[in-house]
Amino acid sequence: MSVDQIQSLDPEGDAVPLDAASPAARRAAAIFMHSGWRSCGTWLWETLRESATVCGYYEPLHEGLGSLDRAAIGEFRPDSWGSGHGAGAPYFAEFAAHLSARGRGVEGYQQRFAFDDFFTPPERDDPALRAYLSRLVQAAQCEGRLPVLKFCRSLGRVAWMRAQFPDALHVVMLRDPVAQWRSARLQMERDANHYFVLAPFLILGRNAAHPLLADALRRLDVSLPPHLSDEPGVILTTTWRHVQKLSWAERYRAFLALWVVTAVTALASGADVVDADLLTSDAAHRRDVAGLLGEAAGLRLHLPAAEGQRPVAWLGSADEAEDAARAALTALGFVVEHRDLLAPERARILTRKLRPRFQPPAGDTMPLLTRATLPPPAPVRRQPVAVRYVDAAAYLVLARASYPLRRAHFYVRRWLDG
Repeated sequence: MSVDQIQSLDPEGDAVPLDAASPAARRAAAIFMHSGWRSCGTWLWETLRESATVCGYYEPLHEGLGSLDRAAIGEFRPDSWGSGHGAGAPYFAEFAAHLSARGRGVEGYQQRFAFDDFFTPPERDDPALRAYLSRLVQAAQCEGRLPVLKFCRSLGRVAWMRAQFPDALHVVMLRDPVAQWRSARLQMERDANHYFVLAPFLILGRNAAHPLLADALRRLDVSLPPHLSDEPGVILTTTWRHVQKLSWAERYRAFLALWVVTAVTALASGADVVDADLLTSDAAHRRDVAGLLGEAAGLRLHLPAAEGQRPVAWLGSADEAEDAARAALTALGFVVEHRDLLAPERARILTRKLRPRFQPPAGDTMPLLTRATLPPPAPVRRQPVAVRYVDAAAYLVLARASYPLRRAHFYVRRWLDG
């Protein structure tokens, strides 16, 4: 990608104030918060949830809602894992009133809501999803409370949700993809929590035929897991097996492909924008966001100051950092190609987020990656498609064969632990 192409999106080349609070503040019938994983969305949602006049629904499309029961509600809390979230009530506490008559699974929820049809266009009809979300919204309203729904599985369908719920305030949260990825990778390396590295592949694999996503996958040379079945357990097993075989550079390219496509589609929806990075460094942006959300919720909202923004250090080797810089330039090329979908100021938002200027790992002597062009990456040698399918199928057979033993081991360990 050339300097001229970057300048066509961001002529000044500096940080661009976001338009989070540019629309007139207004009272809303509900608030829909759309964000990616590890993007500060939960922190902002928790700030609203603290009010007695708010009913805060956490991840209404979460795949765990299909089997949720009261025991699981109590176990999934901010302090039950290395979340980095503040202390508070169990995440799914508000869903207790929505469990099915048998006490397992949220009423109206379908498993496909989590990852399938991730890029639903606004004109497509999905009565089941509309009815499910409407039930949550109306239940809170009947109690005299404002429903605040915080999603991590909605960025591709913000326009659809805006069309279905026009009286709600829809807010899109964006975070620097390098910082977001760093948080996801730390979860896996430090806490053995691979969910945030795995989940993008689940979405990519189920939606690879979408035209924008197919374009980004081709540009970023993303390797997807083979499709062996539509059964959730099979999908999860084969996807994780695939991710384990990839390098960190390949994993990041897949994450970035999803990041840039969802950022384009979410910003094209016209929803209000909150910059997760500016929330930590810009007092004016915090005031604007607090004013926008506070007016919508009928609250005097205050967002506490956080530590100043620091340059993002790449978590990994210098070679990985250089590959990530190339990937960022490729993603910028994707934005240039599809800039007709975005208003100019929103295209500039993505330019600033994608410009590769993060710091190298500590101890490396490589200069800061601020160049507008880099040499082409070396070709990636991959297994033939047929070999990958055979390998995945063999792994799946072995995994199923060992399931009884693994299940017995689980119960024995739980008994020994008391």
